[in-house]
Amino acid sequence: INWPPLSGLASGAMPFVKLLGEKLISSVGKQVCTREALEGASAVGLYFSASWCAPCRNFTPKLVDSYNGFLEKKGFKCVLVSRDRTVPDYEAYATKMPWLSLPFEEQDRSASLGERYGVKTIPTLAIVDPQGNTITTGARDDVVRDPEGKEYPWHPPLVRDLATGNPGNVNEVPSLVLLCELATQAQQQQALAEMTEIAREWCAAGGQPYGYFIVSGGQLAPRIRDLCRLQADGPPQLVMLDIPSGGAFYRGAVGHDALEEGHMKKLLSEFESGKVKREQLGGS
Repeated sequence: INWPPLSGLASGAMPFVKLLGEKLISSVGKQVCTREALEGASAVGLYFSASWCAPCRNFTPKLVDSYNGFLEKKGFKCVLVSRDRTVPDYEAYATKMPWLSLPFEEQDRSASLGERYGVKTIPTLAIVDPQGNTITTGARDDVVRDPEGKEYPWHPPLVRDLATGNPGNVNEVPSLVLLCELATQAQQQQALAEMTEIAREWCAAGGQPYGYFIVSGGQLAPRIRDLCRLQADGPPQLVMLDIPSGGAFYRGAVGHDALEEGHMKKLLSEFESGKVKREQLGGS
């Protein structure tokens, strides 16, 4: 849709109207205009939560404290996307939060938002920029790790090390993964730098979105090796994980070659052109 220019309209207002509808509910239960309520936001959080969910009840006070103490001052605005099952439960839970909420009757929109942001469990906090682009769907962990919002709005790194235990978007998009537990720290850092440059180039080209990961150690390393039927504590290995497509993976270079930029690009290119053999994660 090509919207006509509207004088005085903040750049982020119309994307939020398209995303959330014309009306929201304020923290005191009054209906408000979405455009006016979210105008001027530096970013908007979509908070998928419910009163019946114990992890939600644990996280909500932390998010409230972070919002009141730090995030609101940075221009952050938030909208509750309720997963409660009744109006009274929704209304009672919404009063515990100092921000907006999606009207309870907007069940179809709520479901659509859940699909759009890949909500599998709650609580989930997705952050959207003023143009309507997704910054991150994993801000729940960011709030816990960085309650003062020093790194707000928490743009995810182009390349994530799975040794931290944070899987990022590996379950949501095809992902280039370098298993390099036995490489030296210098080799790991060099590989991280080279993969970061590849990710930057691929993103700038505007092609299919991918995830980019190294695995320098941690609990996920043996799990991935087992799923890909790779030697435990083996040499560096490049794989392309495509979990969304039925749990597929594709083998790339092994050993020292796996650490090199050229072989990373080669696996990406062969994956895109269908020139690399598909294998099933966990298969025999």
